Amino acid sequence: MSFLNHKNNQEHILPDVFTAVKHGVTARQVAEMYGIEVNSHGMACCPFHDDTHPSMKLDERYYCFGCHASGDTIDFVSNLFRIGKREAALKIAADFHMPYDPKGRPRRGQPVTPEQKKEWEIRQLQKDFREWRGKVLSDLNGDYRILTERAEQNAPTDRNTPFPQGFVQAYNDRTLVEFYIGLLETAPLETQINLYLHDRVAIAALDDRVNGRGQPRISVREKLEEKKNLLKAQRDGAVNQQKQRAAI
Repeated sequence: MSFLNHKNNQEHILPDVFTAVKHGVTARQVAEMYGIEVNSHGMACCPFHDDTHPSMKLDERYYCFGCHASGDTIDFVSNLFRIGKREAALKIAADFHMPYDPKGRPRRGQPVTPEQKKEWEIRQLQKDFREWRGKVLSDLNGDYRILTERAEQNAPTDRNTPFPQGFVQAYNDRTLVEFYIGLLETAPLETQINLYLHDRVAIAALDDRVNGRGQPRISVREKLEEKKNLLKAQRDGAVNQQKQRAAI
């Protein structure tokens, strides 16, 4: 990424250390620099918890499916060496021989070109998508196990009777969960991002339903019936009180 002096678009200037590091090196690169083995799928054993099977995904950022640690390049080094973020940024810049302005400070009110704004928006979208994808894949895999058990518990026992409603619901939900997992694991990146943009609310609702967090919708008829039963219980209670007083 080029950093331009806005008074003279021909003159290059050095960025501050935070900007230089965040735009110049990925979390995967710093992990490998500091001795963490990353496999061909971008997975590594998480250094932030007792991890014997690779559960951390590393790319531009990092996310652990086990302990849910996540962040950018500077966060990774800060947590790995237990140092402050500025110390982490300076360490990365030194170890990767990255040029930066030692007196540079991110300043508010700097003019932003349309190209810079678009690039930052894309980076933010990619960041949000990666964090969402990691969490949702973990949730959906948990939902798949729950629904498999639920389908087995509600499986029909007699071939001559209709399928139990619990079995049908669990089976249908599991099919949908399996569909989303397949997309997030094998579909092209563009398809996955479209899923994030257009279907994440529906996926969250599915997860809520599987885990019993969704509030069931009550029809008008059910509300009227509930009110009718409440009034009846109140009348019955008043009658019983009158009978008790009469008996006294």
